[in-house]
Amino acid sequence: MSAKLRVYPPLGEPFDKTIANTATIGRTGDNTVPLPGNHVSRQHAIVRCHNAYQYQIMDLGSRNGTFVNDQRVIMPVTLETGSRIRIADYELVFDQDSGEEEGEHVDATLAALSSDGSHAVLSVAILVCDIRGFTPMAEKLGEQKIAHLLGNWFRDTGNIVHSAGGIIDKYIGDALLAYWPARDQEGTESAICLDSSLAILQLAASRTWGEPDQPFRVGIALHFGRVTSSNIGQVAMRDATIIGDAVNTAFRLEGVMKLLNQNLVMSQDFATVLPEGRNLADFGEFQLKGKSQLVRVYGLEGLG
Repeated sequence: MSAKLRVYPPLGEPFDKTIANTATIGRTGDNTVPLPGNHVSRQHAIVRCHNAYQYQIMDLGSRNGTFVNDQRVIMPVTLETGSRIRIADYELVFDQDSGEEEGEHVDATLAALSSDGSHAVLSVAILVCDIRGFTPMAEKLGEQKIAHLLGNWFRDTGNIVHSAGGIIDKYIGDALLAYWPARDQEGTESAICLDSSLAILQLAASRTWGEPDQPFRVGIALHFGRVTSSNIGQVAMRDATIIGDAVNTAFRLEGVMKLLNQNLVMSQDFATVLPEGRNLADFGEFQLKGKSQLVRVYGLEGLG
């Protein structure tokens, strides 16, 4: 299975660019797909492999926008063979060869359970970040403004995760799923995950939806557990995606976070592996949807 972009410049002959797990698009030559021109932002958009076999394109807060099939990209958009991407005066056509019969898709779960060695079981620190009040603000703000704000947010939170050694698994609507594989028994990755969460909260606190009386708020849920990490095809050519009960628990914690009116919560599993020195608030036990046992939930003292 492979993917590529056929680029049609305003002048000159079209050319192809093969996409690995990630391809950046922008004005400067350090991008995977450089598109020279004053109407293209330096970091304009990014294409990422999602769920091991699907690709998404995400605008990075560009001034003039990214369009797929004439629709402006606001949240990440899944690409299909033949999808037409417009950036300034450039048109890029997405093409993906799955190597399968038409109509068939590779299910990431089945791939993770396959016997070809393309999966691994890992212990990871998981971060789920969700934007609060996104739907009403999306209805209130214009398409251009919301796309610019959201693109900047995705870009900057992605930089925080990557600079801390984390892996972005996927964007789901306005939510982000990231993780840090555990490499030792000292809880280092959980501490880094928590510090990254605080950096994201600080970033959100510095922003508004455009007016001082429109604060930009997010909520973060943290969990630690075992997941299956799967790849399809060559590892070097695909992002891994994580699946399992631990991922579901992280997303279920988000609902508890809203119930408690907190902007950060963590499971007992996460709190247990944190190094000493963190002042935790015990919020008690909760029944999470789909879980037979109660889950104890914690937060940080002094953090709303």
